[in-house]
Amino acid sequence: MTEAAKKSMAAAKPEKEWVGFSLQRVGTIAENTFIEAVRQKVYNILIIFALVVIASASFFSQFTFGEQLKFVKDFCLGALSVFGTLIAIVGTALLLPNEVESRTIYTILAKPVRRFEFLLGKYMGSALLILVSLVLMTAMFGAALVFKEHRLVSDAVQQTASVPGIDAQHELQQQIQLIRADAYNPDLVKAVLLIFVKLALLSAVTLLVSTLSTSMIFNVTVAFMIMIAGHLVGTAKEMWSDSALARWFLAILPDLGSFNVADDIILGNAIPWAHVGKVVLYGLVYIACVVAAAHFIFSDREI
Repeated sequence: MTEAAKKSMAAAKPEKEWVGFSLQRVGTIAENTFIEAVRQKVYNILIIFALVVIASASFFSQFTFGEQLKFVKDFCLGALSVFGTLIAIVGTALLLPNEVESRTIYTILAKPVRRFEFLLGKYMGSALLILVSLVLMTAMFGAALVFKEHRLVSDAVQQTASVPGIDAQHELQQQIQLIRADAYNPDLVKAVLLIFVKLALLSAVTLLVSTLSTSMIFNVTVAFMIMIAGHLVGTAKEMWSDSALARWFLAILPDLGSFNVADDIILGNAIPWAHVGKVVLYGLVYIACVVAAAHFIFSDREI
């Protein structure tokens, strides 16, 4: 074959186009993922049930006067964490299996879309779903607090209405200030922020598990096992503090207990922003590492 013929064949052969990273493609995939997740019956059932449970917290009145607001905050923060965990794990566990089952993953990856863009878009869509769900539940939490605060203030006014004197009115004003200060505790914002980061971390862990298996049941089961183990990391570190191997193993698991500040808030302990920032930074670094590991596995997976 002549040199001219070789050059002609090389020119006729189409070169493979290199596809760079695109935030626009990631955003499109995230948007479609969010829309598909919102249409899922499982999500709608969970979010409606969560809102009903949170709203019902304000109607419990069998507690003493000073414990009612504490109960509402404790109950609602627990509901945010529990239902948020269900949405984060179940919602993320369905992402890749649904794409494989409907075969849309082949259509998407056949286009100029990198696997990392696809995976990151799926995760961002799941994180957006968690954020919207948490905003809705937090709004209902706030409404429950406002409702309970108004009832407690009304009860306090009625109790002192029949007691004349300046001292009684002064005591009433102090009681109302304490009720409002307890109801509108700014540390509740910090608790909700930490819950969101924890749920985003759980979503990343579930996505990592999903790159290993196409079974939704397997993904959910393993993710819940990791979630339970993550809440026990702090206790395990104290028990196995003398074992270097145990410390290395526990370092791999996410320390989910560090995100729980509800008990401190209920007890009235101040939560400094420095602590919140440290925990948030830990969560973001862990999320980045888990998403990177998921990409490493997904990039070599046969689709």
